[in-house]
Amino acid sequence: MKDHPDCVPNPPSAGPACRGPHVLIVGGGASGVLAAAHLLRAAPSAHVTVVEPNDRLGAGLAYATADRTHLLNVCAGRMSALADDPGHFLGWLARQGQDDDAGRFVPRRVYGAYLADLLTPWRTTRQPRVRHIRSVCVDLAAGPQGITATLADGSTLCADHAILATGHTLPQAVAQVDPPGPSATAETTPQGGRVLILGTGLTMVDHVLSLLDQGFCGQITAVSRRGLLPMAHRPATALPLVAGDIPIGLPVSRLCRWLRDLARLAEHRGGTWRDAMEALRPQTQRIWRNMSEAERARFLRHGQRWWDIHRHRMPPSSELRLRAALDSGQLGIVRAEVVSVGELAGGVTALIRPFGGSELQALRADRVLDARGLRWNPSRSPLLAQLLAQGTIRVGPLGLGLDLSAESAVIGADGRSSDRIWSIGPPARAAFWEITAIPDIREQAARLAAHLAGTVTTDARLPGRSSG
Repeated sequence: MKDHPDCVPNPPSAGPACRGPHVLIVGGGASGVLAAAHLLRAAPSAHVTVVEPNDRLGAGLAYATADRTHLLNVCAGRMSALADDPGHFLGWLARQGQDDDAGRFVPRRVYGAYLADLLTPWRTTRQPRVRHIRSVCVDLAAGPQGITATLADGSTLCADHAILATGHTLPQAVAQVDPPGPSATAETTPQGGRVLILGTGLTMVDHVLSLLDQGFCGQITAVSRRGLLPMAHRPATALPLVAGDIPIGLPVSRLCRWLRDLARLAEHRGGTWRDAMEALRPQTQRIWRNMSEAERARFLRHGQRWWDIHRHRMPPSSELRLRAALDSGQLGIVRAEVVSVGELAGGVTALIRPFGGSELQALRADRVLDARGLRWNPSRSPLLAQLLAQGTIRVGPLGLGLDLSAESAVIGADGRSSDRIWSIGPPARAAFWEITAIPDIREQAARLAAHLAGTVTTDARLPGRSSG
């Protein structure tokens, strides 16, 4: 085993002005970049090493798409990487000569470019405080002196702390089904053929728009158990809530009743249910953290899909195109369970069990696309599988993600919270539930950065940048 050139607590190239903690971030997608940016702001003497095999930071699965029809499902005015600098993304758009309308739904590829640029100020100075190592981390060991990370080539890195920002894991490949991802619809599809999409959520919307942009004129069928489509964004103003209004620690049935009453109140005041959802959003993690495991399981069984379509909405422009495809009959929605998918007579056949029925039916297609969402599976990540095997981490309640403390520290098989290894973004879903959208991840990144820095920094700005 050999030391990587960066395997020192403070690299000599950092110089005497940089004697703060060295933090290793595993994963350079959106979560990793946000973690790095917030840490570098909160701790002026810290430096960061990001281990990410891709050449480009900030892309990950969500923002690697090159398709201009794949839009953010949050308007630009709410997508700043920095909660205390809400105009930062809009300022970046303006500097790029792009439309900086706060209500615009920007292509995800544009946001990926923004994230890629986020760390530039700290990478291009005479004494860089952040470095990107293009490799894969396969093991982490925590000791009294800090962290030792083993990379795929056998070399090691040393750091004071490690942050797992491993993002989503791709599901197990299924024969004859194209997996989710930014390039899933990039292949040529017979223009008059039949496409079957498994799932009816936001990923399905992306697939349909990509097919339409390719000039596809055949039949598209989307299948899911409930056949529910994401709601669309509309202007919304959060209803005012006081602490006593929020049903902390109550059963899910009471929570749902309260939320329906809140939606009716919003409508009575001339708004919509979206005003109620906007009021609830900042409290979601607190409500989740105070739920018992039994109530969380009940919510997942009965309420998750309804929550998802109201909470994670599609842009109005996407809704218009989707509705047009539905109205023309080119797109059809089928309520059914997909039992199996297999190749038959030059095509693909899916066996489905229609909702409320027992007999199986066959759907023929030229191509099948997986849009059932990115199910978290630690066994699909060599690093997480290794950490699980050695007891450094454990899976959280209900298998949604890693078991974490309120401070985002990983909890090991012995039930103890680590003081060296942390996690952020999608792997933290078991602990925080709503932690896949940028506004939620940036809040977690800011809290963790303040914790590691030992102070709360609220007025720092990116070096050499205006506040936007």
